[in-house]
Amino acid sequence: MKINQLSYYDHSRGWRLEPVQFSEFNLLVGASGVGKTQILQSIMTIQDIAKGQSVNGIEWDIHFIDQHKLEYRWQGKFETKKNTPLTRISDDEGKGENRFKITSEFLSKNGETIIERTSNEIKFKDKILPKLSPFQSAVAILSEEEDVSPVQDGLNKIIYSDQSRSACAVDIINYSPLIKKYGSSSLDKVQQSYLPIQIKLVLVYKNFPEIFNNIKEHFAEIFVQVEDLKLEPEDINDDELPVTLIEYPFIKIKEKGVNDWISQDQISSGMFRTLMHISELYLSAEGTVILIDEFENSLGVNCIDIVTELLLENRQLQFILTSHHPYIINKIGMDHWKIVTRKGGVVTARDAKDFNLGKSKHEAFMQLMNLDAYAEGITVE
Repeated sequence: MKINQLSYYDHSRGWRLEPVQFSEFNLLVGASGVGKTQILQSIMTIQDIAKGQSVNGIEWDIHFIDQHKLEYRWQGKFETKKNTPLTRISDDEGKGENRFKITSEFLSKNGETIIERTSNEIKFKDKILPKLSPFQSAVAILSEEEDVSPVQDGLNKIIYSDQSRSACAVDIINYSPLIKKYGSSSLDKVQQSYLPIQIKLVLVYKNFPEIFNNIKEHFAEIFVQVEDLKLEPEDINDDELPVTLIEYPFIKIKEKGVNDWISQDQISSGMFRTLMHISELYLSAEGTVILIDEFENSLGVNCIDIVTELLLENRQLQFILTSHHPYIINKIGMDHWKIVTRKGGVVTARDAKDFNLGKSKHEAFMQLMNLDAYAEGITVE
């Protein structure tokens, strides 16, 4: 999928995102606290709503194109409950007073109305449906319908990329059943799956050596000291450890002039994140939307250069990144900037051209650094 436009209103917190247009590659820039991370989180909340979550006070409007180039618009609104300790729950958590009703919902495909919902009824292609859960989106309830399933399929292709070591540690628990399920799958099926990226990398290492070698070559291009890369279980003989931990293939690096392999827990955070980002480029399905918050985290200058180039060259994925790091902003260039500002609780994300920045990359960057909207970003109402 590709997200074209998004607006979002959290009535319970008084936070509103004005309509923002997205292209294939988007870098959200601005001062700390303006709402860059919240924009990414709002996209993930919409994904949760499509899966059936009930969310307090949320109003959304998202326009996107699916893999068949069909244009969808999905909007809706939940009721707002004041002074509640809960902000969201799934349909099987709690009852009535702990959930939030949808008061309106609308879905269209290429301008044709598919779902039209009020607080009293749901129309599906002009037919009034029997009473259904008032706490779940109709997109979640009708997800098996031919005209609705592409919405959930598309939104499921949104990935919040957290490639820290701790985020990947949970993969160990799920390793055995996933390997059994996908062990003999095609590369396309692996890419289309919602598997964690390190599990995908394991499958590619085992079954698709050509793809793995491409990933390894890009990694070695950044870290010239790397001679080899593999994913193999640790050499452990301990009957008290779980079988899953003993069998799990950890990342191991061989450096030039060093006899021993470096195990995953000894690899620097920058090297680990870089490998995961490169793997995402190769192992994500076409149409995946990748959200990366503070792209510069743990990446050295040598990593940023090549990884950024790889991201910019990729035309099969959509990227929405945040950063306030001058090096990254300058590296990516003004055509991809979305300058984020906030007035009170209202957030806007505008193209760099709206600020009449210079035409050359360097001139535009220097003007951005001195722009009040970038340096300060937040004004009171």
